[in-house]
Amino acid sequence: MLTLPKAIREEIAAEFRFAADKMVEAPDLATKSYLYSAFFGEINRVLNRSWNRELALVHSVLQTSQQTIKGRIDSAIVGGNVGLGLPAGFPEAWDKLADDFAKLFEGSDPIEEKRLLAVLSRASELAYTVTGNGYYVYLKGAIHLNEDSPTDPSNATSSGVSSRKTKSR
Repeated sequence: MLTLPKAIREEIAAEFRFAADKMVEAPDLATKSYLYSAFFGEINRVLNRSWNRELALVHSVLQTSQQTIKGRIDSAIVGGNVGLGLPAGFPEAWDKLADDFAKLFEGSDPIEEKRLLAVLSRASELAYTVTGNGYYVYLKGAIHLNEDSPTDPSNATSSGVSSRKTKSR
């Protein structure tokens, strides 16, 4: 269970909500990337005042996913083809992920491990889809971007991962 002081939880929720709402309005992927960096930035500031190992995990996943996605976007912009290697629907799935992080901290206290793991694993999955191998796995049909929200406990299995069917060969 992720338990935080009420004031800190509310601060995170407010910052995450602001960034998530602005991501939906962002005109391009570079702007979305900039706004997504606010998520790990906020956690970084909070960790200076209130240490929590689960929150450190949230920071690590957010920072790594942002760096991975930003790296892909930056290389695509330099190469002149922003859509190359990005799954169809990726920007919308990224917006949904941001919203799911905001909902996670706006929701019940403490945050259930199952919900936390579901959102963290979704962040890792989205970041993985923009890597070479991740895009290949997406093309094979094993990664789905249009799944239900991982913050809804009814969408998570006992392992904390959203249930979905994958194609088998």
